[in-house]
Amino acid sequence: MSSIPSEMANVLFHHPSIKAEKHLFGLKTTVVYTKTNSNVRKIELEFDAECGQKIRKLVESNDLRSTLQETGPFKNCDNGNFKAFLCYAKDRQFAALLLQQFVDFDYRQIGEIRTWEGSDAEALLQHFL
Repeated sequence: MSSIPSEMANVLFHHPSIKAEKHLFGLKTTVVYTKTNSNVRKIELEFDAECGQKIRKLVESNDLRSTLQETGPFKNCDNGNFKAFLCYAKDRQFAALLLQQFVDFDYRQIGEIRTWEGSDAEALLQHFL
């Protein structure tokens, strides 16, 4: 998981249901969601200001389902001022999200890094993937 911010890696690797396995003499790391033994993937997406604000609302919300219903799907763009780092289990039973916004020539983290499991992770990922 080399191309994600260190804050995201820290949350991910300290999650109780995530295990990192080293291979090839420590040159390759495989990250696994242990509850389903599913490999974890990572993607980086960019969003325009309008969509970024919707994702911000999601990150700051305590009610995932109603916020997703309110915001609808998130459509990424090629060059937005919001960046989302999304790590998710291949079987979609785990998801972790870090949102950043470009401010004063630098990306700054918005809210906390959030994680979801089970049906909540599936619901979230339907809006991103």
